[in-house]
Amino acid sequence: MKMEYPEYYERFECIAGACTDSCCARWEIDVDDESYYYYQTVQGDFGERIRGCLHEEVTEGEDGPEYEWSFPLTPDRRCPFLNDADLCDMYTALGHDRLPRTCREFPRGDAVVGNYHQIDVAVACPEANRLIFEDLEHPIKYVMRDEPTGVPALDRYCATEEPKLDNEEMGRLFDLLEERNQLMEVLQDTSYPLRERYGVLFQLATEYGVDASAENHEALVDLIDRMELLDERWSRVYDPVKRAMDTGFPCDFVLTGLAEWNGEGTRPEPGSMDAAMVDSEKELVRFLVYLVFRYYIDGYFENSLTGVYRLLLRGFHMMRLLLAALTPEQFLDPETRRDLYHVWSREVEHSPENFHLIKAE
Repeated sequence: MKMEYPEYYERFECIAGACTDSCCARWEIDVDDESYYYYQTVQGDFGERIRGCLHEEVTEGEDGPEYEWSFPLTPDRRCPFLNDADLCDMYTALGHDRLPRTCREFPRGDAVVGNYHQIDVAVACPEANRLIFEDLEHPIKYVMRDEPTGVPALDRYCATEEPKLDNEEMGRLFDLLEERNQLMEVLQDTSYPLRERYGVLFQLATEYGVDASAENHEALVDLIDRMELLDERWSRVYDPVKRAMDTGFPCDFVLTGLAEWNGEGTRPEPGSMDAAMVDSEKELVRFLVYLVFRYYIDGYFENSLTGVYRLLLRGFHMMRLLLAALTPEQFLDPETRRDLYHVWSREVEHSPENFHLIKAE
């Protein structure tokens, strides 16, 4: 089994109570089948508490009833097992391995095809967000290793090999990963101007059936307005966009120009607006590379890259709108800019409804 991951993955560790956010609040926790059946066996008061919190949803499938379980949020939008100290009662009572799969694996995301396994961490997690954006001067590198790797943080998530691919499937996977790698390389190749690098992305989108010219701001805002609201922080960062569509964007230069420094001439003064503009584009490029690595594999499962390129273009334009709606003072602060990616990820990547809406229409 081959595992591929971004180099910063090995340095990721949950910082628990020191985190500025909680992955146990603002979204319901899905409960996988294995965890559900285990929870039916837990004895005592805590077992009763678990079963009292479980919500069951039954739908009619082709072969009969299909069951899904979750832990709905409390009225204050917290997981029912998140205590007043922002620690997990279930973790304390049962241990890490008995948490629902969602909780055990977040913010990790992975995909397996044949003997290929890719894994990374979501920008929705503040600590993962910090790692993704901490080094703007060098490209994100990806590592390929045999499983098991001998690294506990990796081997805990080793995958079971899927059925062996035939020659046609193997060729399709190889071609897709090769194209993905070339796109990530181009996006991070600073020997080319940003306009040319973004142009490659837009050209590929067109080749895969996405009309890049139709992704205008008005159409995008209309699409965003139809998204499910998961987190009040999304309103905080998106409402300024709505207002700016009528009154003008405080940082409209984000929408009208591309800021970059190619190493020639005078380096922008640290802390200046020019430096912030350059760093903002570097952050946006890293975000695109993150999305390309994480979701290009969907093209294999869906037998089409159209949805992937809708996600890439819309993610790109959504972030430009959010950045342009910041005040100049906010734009100067790298933490404020990078928090937009954190909020976007929580609202889009971690809502099946919103994610489908962005990819499918």
